[in-house]
Amino acid sequence: MPDLLANLNPEQLAAVTLPNEPALILAGAGSGKTRVLITRIAWLIQQGLASPATILGVTFTNKAAREMMGRLQALLPIDTRGMWIGTFHGLCNRMLRAHFRDAGLPQTFQILDTADQLSAIKRLMKGLNVDDEKYPPKNLQYFINNAKEQGLRPKDVDVTDSFNRKFVELYEAYDQQCQREGVVDFAELLLRCYELLAHNPPLRAHYQARFRDILVDEFQDTNKLQYAWLKLLAGANNAIFAVGDDDQSIYAFRGANVGNMRDFENEFRVKHMIKLEQNYRSHGHILDAANHLIAHNARRLGKNLRTDAGHGEPVRVYEAATDSQEAGWIVEEIRALVNQGLARHEVAVLYRSNAQSRMIEHTLVNAGIPYKVYGGLRFFERQEVKHALAYLRLIDNPNDDTAFARVVNFPTRGIGARSIEQLADAARLYNCSMAAAIPYVTGKAGSSLASFANLIAKMRAETAQLSLPETVEYTVRMSGLADFYQSEREGQDRLENLQELVNAATAFVSEQGYGLDTPARSIPLRPGASSAPEIVSLDGEIEVIDAPAITDPAQNPDVMTPLAGFLSHASLEAGDNQAQAGQDAVQLMTVHAAKGLE
Repeated sequence: MPDLLANLNPEQLAAVTLPNEPALILAGAGSGKTRVLITRIAWLIQQGLASPATILGVTFTNKAAREMMGRLQALLPIDTRGMWIGTFHGLCNRMLRAHFRDAGLPQTFQILDTADQLSAIKRLMKGLNVDDEKYPPKNLQYFINNAKEQGLRPKDVDVTDSFNRKFVELYEAYDQQCQREGVVDFAELLLRCYELLAHNPPLRAHYQARFRDILVDEFQDTNKLQYAWLKLLAGANNAIFAVGDDDQSIYAFRGANVGNMRDFENEFRVKHMIKLEQNYRSHGHILDAANHLIAHNARRLGKNLRTDAGHGEPVRVYEAATDSQEAGWIVEEIRALVNQGLARHEVAVLYRSNAQSRMIEHTLVNAGIPYKVYGGLRFFERQEVKHALAYLRLIDNPNDDTAFARVVNFPTRGIGARSIEQLADAARLYNCSMAAAIPYVTGKAGSSLASFANLIAKMRAETAQLSLPETVEYTVRMSGLADFYQSEREGQDRLENLQELVNAATAFVSEQGYGLDTPARSIPLRPGASSAPEIVSLDGEIEVIDAPAITDPAQNPDVMTPLAGFLSHASLEAGDNQAQAGQDAVQLMTVHAAKGLE
């Protein structure tokens, strides 16, 4: 095994080798915090202070989680795939899959990404004849997600005015709709998992006994519910190793609470606070400007970044009178840089909000400079991919109304809006899913809907023994999507994306350790795994609960079928805040989109 501590600076070394007690690492920009986190995990395992099964690593993006897993695999002579390292949403999804009955969820529950959630809200409001001008669906979506991130169910929301009372009523109706359809949104993943642990003391004790080392990245970006979830898992005996930077807190609009860092310091009686102040990314002039600006922030925990890289070029400030003048100056700067030999993709234009990109884009187009708006549609958000995923979701769970509504008439099969309204009315009347309500719709509409239901039933039957890649390929073909895009004038790109979805399924089963021939809807045991839970004593004093009602995902990691796992993966990827850089084009992005890509 390599010398893990080689080439660490004194601050990094102190952080990596701290005793197993609550610690707060104030990691300035470019100070090597990811290296510290990964080395800390590897060092704990190398020293015998922890095992892969007792570590919980929490990141804020899937990209960061994959990077941590890859680098740990390179450092440690063990299989890291079973380790619990992921985003809050990914880890909560994993826990809920293992304990779906206790969580009050169907085994095949699906995850609504942000766009699917909005569609579900619009469908709910239409069915209840709610005025969407008076009560905009996006406002209701924000209201629901904000309430959930505060840990509030409809009965817990305190409102005094009639407008917000209506929102609470709709929140309750939305919850009922989601429960009926077997779907959860991103905020629900967190809230449902928090409630699972809060209301189930034996299960909570089980996970507290298991996860003795909890490491959290980007701690300044945690919201109220995420912090509460971490506190439940930590209990009274476990150590949280929190890495963050109060100076980099830019997600308050999403519910992030930088005050969690101060609360953590007080509530956990943190004995160790280490500041990583050596910057490896920027030159002195940039750090001086940043240090002077951030000094104006109130209630800072405080640090001062330094570098050995020299002063570098001075920071220049250009103040324009208008947005068009500003955009013109940007274009001239880009031209000058490209003429000096700089590749266009090495130029980034950052702005405060998306609305500011319009004039910059307009000026770049007029100047003939190619550009890419970073954070555009990601792969799993593309129309054709979402259509294919909707069919796969129906194969996994025919009661998923959001998926049903998306593809019941796509490709077109003569089922109009009126027929779908009739079906939705019947579903509400009989309090069932749209698929279950089909027998209650008569006439031509009923016949067309029954044909669609038969198609889904046939697809479910014929994919029962197919592997995940085979299931995806079969679904693209049998659903009619391949034929539809084949006949579309500009359908070649969409067909290529559908083929890429098959490739993604192949990569997924390989990365997750499923056999390539494993049926997509069966729960296999990995080679050598036992179907009986293995009870691991973590030390001589704390007993891990041996309860039949508790399924330990570490002993049976495949609590999800390959298909359910792939659908969860797709939803979580669509909700991630990172995208991939593209061709040789100028990169346009908000400051928020740029964070983490330095």
